[in-house]
Amino acid sequence: MTYVCIDFMKKITNRLNSITFTPRSTVWFLLFIAVFTYALFFWQRGFYWDEFPWAWIYYRLGPAMLTKTFTTSRPFWGMIYQLTLPIIGPNPWIWQLFAILLRWVTAVLLWKILRELYPAHPKPALWASLLFLVHPGMGQQFIALMYSHFYIVLSAFLLSIYFSILAVKDEKRRWLYFIASYLLAAVNLLTMEYFYFLEFGRLFIFFQLLPGNFKERTKKAILYFLPYFTIFLGVTFWRMFFFQFQNASYPYVLLDKLKADFFTGLVFFFNQILLSFWRTVFEAWLLPILTIGMTDFGPLTLSLMLVLLFLSVLFTGTYLFAFQAEDASGMDFAKQAGWIGLVFWGLSGGSVWLIGVVPQFNFSLDRFMLPFMLGSSILLASVIALIRTPRTQMILLALLVGFAGSRHFQLEEVYRSDWLTQQELFTQMSERIPGLAKGTILLSNDIPVTYYSDNSLTGPLNWIYSPPGEMNVMLYFASIRVGKTLPSLDPGQPHQLYYIGPTFHGNTDNILVVNFEPPGCFRVIDPEVEVDNRLLSPAVRDAVWASNQSVILLEKQNQLPRPFYGGAQEPDWCYYFEQAELARQKGDWETVTRLGDVAFSLSDYPNDPLEWFVFIEGYAHKGDWKKAVELSKDTYKISKNYVGPLLCNLWARIERQTEGTQEQISVISDVQNEFGCLP
Repeated sequence: MTYVCIDFMKKITNRLNSITFTPRSTVWFLLFIAVFTYALFFWQRGFYWDEFPWAWIYYRLGPAMLTKTFTTSRPFWGMIYQLTLPIIGPNPWIWQLFAILLRWVTAVLLWKILRELYPAHPKPALWASLLFLVHPGMGQQFIALMYSHFYIVLSAFLLSIYFSILAVKDEKRRWLYFIASYLLAAVNLLTMEYFYFLEFGRLFIFFQLLPGNFKERTKKAILYFLPYFTIFLGVTFWRMFFFQFQNASYPYVLLDKLKADFFTGLVFFFNQILLSFWRTVFEAWLLPILTIGMTDFGPLTLSLMLVLLFLSVLFTGTYLFAFQAEDASGMDFAKQAGWIGLVFWGLSGGSVWLIGVVPQFNFSLDRFMLPFMLGSSILLASVIALIRTPRTQMILLALLVGFAGSRHFQLEEVYRSDWLTQQELFTQMSERIPGLAKGTILLSNDIPVTYYSDNSLTGPLNWIYSPPGEMNVMLYFASIRVGKTLPSLDPGQPHQLYYIGPTFHGNTDNILVVNFEPPGCFRVIDPEVEVDNRLLSPAVRDAVWASNQSVILLEKQNQLPRPFYGGAQEPDWCYYFEQAELARQKGDWETVTRLGDVAFSLSDYPNDPLEWFVFIEGYAHKGDWKKAVELSKDTYKISKNYVGPLLCNLWARIERQTEGTQEQISVISDVQNEFGCLP
């Protein structure tokens, strides 16, 4: 058996050694890596963070409202959304593929730029573009609708750089290339700030491209750069004096610190630079290796991740070893490209350090890794080029790419989980709540998701419960909004909130308190029973008294948008629970008990003791006291101290609302004694 395995491995090795790749195949290799890294399970991912509100605003409130949404942040960037949203539509899986395609395009453009700049170094050019493609620092690739528009702007900048290089080299079509380059440079500068100061990197590229001595090259480089500098000054002038919302989201923290105490501000600035350099150039690549075993994955998912890691290393290593291209000294590339990478890296920090931010690996500050990826990838490729042994270079690169892919897989698993969680939230909510009164404020616990907030979940909430053109409902996490965004829970207080475009108008009379902690079901909190429910988070428990269930409209008005929520699914415990809760609110005890009979026959079961309460109450109202008491005792066993007082509240209501027969009186007495209820 051993000899058979050895012979098989020799055949595989010989076969791999017979494969050769040329620079022409690089584009397709980069596409393969992009797909392998980012496209797995793309159909199981959706909209995240600000994407859901933007999609809701565009498709339900109209393009004009989306234009208004971007007026206080990036008005020209918002214009790009007006072009893409009607073409691609509200289908998350298409946006996922579109973002992967654009990520690949930016890597190809970087490769083409480096090939033009350093034609004698095709291998390091491939390395830099490959590292850029899979850079593990920025973990928001799967927020596809948003970041596809980031990559559109980055593509415009890189294409502008590429055209300007061609303009220097091609005298015949020089002005054609320059004009196209000017227009694309303006797109970058007008639309967003992430790549704003990278424009100055063009000056150093011109200097490196042009012939002559230092003085001649400097003079020509400045002359070539002047039109771009003029565009930069024009856009900066507009931002400073005409765009009144320039600092609406981010104040100039660094400038404020320098003004307050120049020396302290300078120390703060240098600390930002050093920490950013370590994180973006080195730590970003060490992190996937150091955290490979620190996952919450089950055995199957962990095994899949390790298989993908192995295959990624194998595919990348095979291609790199088989890449046939004459290459000059790695030292020459490091000297030429290293300082260009350093320049681009330093310029990347201009828009980030100015607002007092250092890139981090946690959401959402990892987005500030994005501008640094360009320079850091060139820098790392330059460092690898200094390694004298080609085999070591290839192995190191293959490992870096493989482990970067494993990090993206770990992140992708969280994205898919979040998408599933919000689908469950709104599917169950729509079953429990057929409609909501206009101006309703939902107060909830902190939903256990990473890539959503109450602010972003308000988008799909209105998509489901508000008619086209209206914003009727608002979702707040009680822990972070009560006393702040929502100043008071006192009855009769009008509440208004500008929601990145539309404005919500509500009133504290219309508060509905809800709770969703999967695998438990979505629950509308019952104030009479749960006023002292210690199973709720403190913030939710403090708001229970303000909940008004009359805002729930009992006739169906909601509609789940089908691009996000699929067709009919097999009913589970939560489905029957939500239906029973709705029937309880209607006073339809016949339906409650009928649903209970079905629910208790399932292999599924409740994950929250309060999910039993509706059926306890239903059986009691129908006179099946034995069943009601049995369910109560089973629930009481879960936690006597926590559930006992709530059962007492429930049975007090049952006593009040049911006929006082001899059997009822006897059962109530036994229950009160059993659970230690006060008379």
